[in-house]
Amino acid sequence: MDAKTKGLMLMASTQINAQTTSKQTLFTVPTGKTFIPIKVVARKPSATLAGMTNFSLGGNANADDWLQQISLNAFTATTDYGEIEQPVQAAGPPIAPTKKTEYAAGTAFGIKITTGSTGAATVYFDVFGYLY
Repeated sequence: MDAKTKGLMLMASTQINAQTTSKQTLFTVPTGKTFIPIKVVARKPSATLAGMTNFSLGGNANADDWLQQISLNAFTATTDYGEIEQPVQAAGPPIAPTKKTEYAAGTAFGIKITTGSTGAATVYFDVFGYLY
């Protein structure tokens, strides 16, 4: 893909340990490129993700600069999945946009789980966005 070509693409599909509470890198932005994340899908847990709450995504050391505080606590083994994106509000004033960041080349985009699964489990994360 050259610098003039822009398109939504799957940037990474990675299985992570749902018990680990340190940052887990999902991918590193390629040299000479910038990444704009759009959506993340969590899918195919290996076991029930009871207790897995409050995790963040992003490029800094704590991965806490994009789409924070989302619970996968109710996900059960194999069949459940969820899209992680800006929430929709049915009534009332508009939701203030969630701050998102463009990530420069060499940035390690990852996930940091604050409260991990109480049992041994893994879950896949698919990251979609624009790479230019």
